[in-house]
Amino acid sequence: MAPSKKQLNVSIERMKTASNAWHAASEDLTKGSEKIADLKFSKLEAGIFQNAYQAYIDAASYVQDRMKEGASEAGNVSSTLQENAETYQREEDSNTHAIKGLY
Repeated sequence: MAPSKKQLNVSIERMKTASNAWHAASEDLTKGSEKIADLKFSKLEAGIFQNAYQAYIDAASYVQDRMKEGASEAGNVSSTLQENAETYQREEDSNTHAIKGLY
């Protein structure tokens, strides 16, 4: 049984809302990764904590890299959801589903 126009519109809006949320998450992760740079400092600045310096820098770099990856993937999810919502909307507007007998 075919979904009603209202059901389809609600689904499309949910995809758009989710897309926007993923986009916001991507932006937040990007901002977070940029703030990691402020946490890095030179070995000289580490002073008496030079023994732990490399582990600290490695940890900061690791977290920064994961945040950049997360931002990229969240952006991909956002784009995919947006593209699908637009495709469904175009197909619904042109009545493609009914013409093709999909439902």
